[in-house]
Order: sequence, then structure tokens, then C-alpha cells
Amino acid sequence: MYGYGSSALWVKTQLLTIDFASSTKEGADENALNEFSGLFVGQYHYIKLTEFILFVARFKLGRYGKFYGYFDTITVGEAFRKFLRERSDELEVIIRRRNNQAQEQRQAPVERNHQPPDDLRAKLNLK
Repeated sequence: MYGYGSSALWVKTQLLTIDFASSTKEGADENALNEFSGLFVGQYHYIKLTEFILFVARFKLGRYGKFYGYFDTITVGEAFRKFLRERSDELEVIIRRRNNQAQEQRQAPVERNHQPPDDLRAKLNLK
């Protein structure tokens, strides 16, 4: 049910939403989309659904360029490689922050707020 065919269909559906949002003169070619979707799923099988949705949203917002006259799968492929570079940089920042926070927690001095026993305080005239 969730194998190669349904993944490629899902990618194709998302690409069609990009095509719809781009309002180019010529829409996406059905055969080109089918081939590209299959190749995409095979090449980027490790990408999570949520990451692909983020890519599609960013593409629709114009972050990775635009189409000139017609929908182009090569442009989508180049844009996805840009997305992967951004993704790598963003993940590196997150990992670095987590490591810094963990190191700060390990290096924090231990606060000691304890009172000596009553009999010892009485002997030392402590209040």
C-alpha cells in the first residue's frame, strides 16, 4: 500500500500543486511527471514526508526560483538539491545548539544549599 507506486503518485500529486501554483503558460507534461516522480522516489527514498511538504511550500513561496513559460522537472530537481543543502545547514545548527545546551548543563556548578545538623549549629553558634 505504501510502496514505490504510491510514493511516486504522492510526489506527482505534490508536483502538480506546484504546477498549479506557478500558473505557467504550459502545464506539466504527464509523462515527464510520471518519470520524474519515479526517479525522485528512487533517488531520495530517505526523505521524510514532512520534509518534502516543506520543500513544496518553500518552492511555492518562490524560494528556489520560478518557471519560465512551462513547468520544468529539471528546475524542480535543481531546487530540491538547494533544499537539501539548506536542510543540511539547518540540521547542523540544531545539532550544534543541542550539543551546546548539553555541555552547558554538564558544566553548571552544583548548588549546595544545605544546613548542618541542629546540634552542630548549636555548638558553632550558627543561626
